[in-house]
Amino acid sequence: MWCCLFLYLGLGFGQGDTSLCLFQVQNDPEFKHKIKTQALLYPALQVIDCHLPSHQENEHGVVITKDLAIKFVSLYFTNDEILYQAMRRNEHMPLESRHLFKLVNWSTFLPEKFRKDYVYTEPILGRYNYSWPVLTDIRASPLLANDSWLQNLPPTYVLTCQYDIVRDDGVMYVSRLQNVGVQVTHDHIENGIHGALSYTEFPLYLRLGFRIRDMYISWLDKNL
Repeated sequence: MWCCLFLYLGLGFGQGDTSLCLFQVQNDPEFKHKIKTQALLYPALQVIDCHLPSHQENEHGVVITKDLAIKFVSLYFTNDEILYQAMRRNEHMPLESRHLFKLVNWSTFLPEKFRKDYVYTEPILGRYNYSWPVLTDIRASPLLANDSWLQNLPPTYVLTCQYDIVRDDGVMYVSRLQNVGVQVTHDHIENGIHGALSYTEFPLYLRLGFRIRDMYISWLDKNL
């Protein structure tokens, strides 16, 4: 029996939980249905490295700035201002998390067009005595899932936007899925902004939003 699963959250910053939900049911022997597809639109998929090229390029983004994005994410975990300030400096991860950075190393997983002239530097680890174990939980960062989890995922649709602070999360996810043999369709919108699909109703209309809607529906028509 087939069961269709649509994973779409308009602002992109909640898709970690939905991806984890899919990981769990795909790897649960008690779950008897087969999930047919997953779709992620401008997803945020990791919180351990806050200095990706897309973070630097879109620091003062049109829809969401780097500071605002980090504020949203930090408040999801704690009200402690220390985490917010540490994430702004990319100094929020403990020493024991070093092995995880190979899973989100943008110099490995981003195509050259996204790497540009940026130089990868590992975040400063162990700067604080505080510990936030949730930061390394795949519910917060699905990109930290190992390959054996990822390879069980169904055909996947990922849409990313050029002018989006979380652009590189989606692009790296595409690379990792392709590396383990998952069928992936990746639509990248060169003039896209985060949340563009939201602008298809009064009072805000963007042609870009309708274009994204049509691309997404076209993929669904072909894959359901």
